[in-house]
Amino acid sequence: MGQAKQMMNEWLQHRNVLEELLETIDDEHMDFRPWDGAMTLGELALHVAGWNEVFVSMVKTEEFAPPDIPECKTMGEIRQAVKDFTEKTKAAYESLNDEDLEAQNHSSIPKLKGPKKNYLTAMYDHEVHHKGQLFVYARLVGVKEVPFFR
Repeated sequence: MGQAKQMMNEWLQHRNVLEELLETIDDEHMDFRPWDGAMTLGELALHVAGWNEVFVSMVKTEEFAPPDIPECKTMGEIRQAVKDFTEKTKAAYESLNDEDLEAQNHSSIPKLKGPKKNYLTAMYDHEVHHKGQLFVYARLVGVKEVPFFR
């Protein structure tokens, strides 16, 4: 198995758990935010899902373009949007090969400089970071049973 496929599979393990976690959240909690200025639970779920496709696409394009985040009025719509983003991200990931990952990037962000796989490492860290926040949000709104983290 190539490096690109292995990285995608590791990311998918986390994304699948995110989708499971969102199944535990009811509509009444989608606007929950633990402090003023924080993203709501729904916004945070859409943020992590939408931006990850940007990171993966950057391996091919080097373009840092904000994702088109849909406006969702229910948790069902949020869950569907996350699934749609998952499919888009997976398709972008499947277009990558190991040579793409080892090519040097042109990032203006010093910590991302180097091989383009650095974009995927940043995306993975982004997913894990925000998924951890969503686990805390879920507990704060009373979810008793959460999926295993991976």
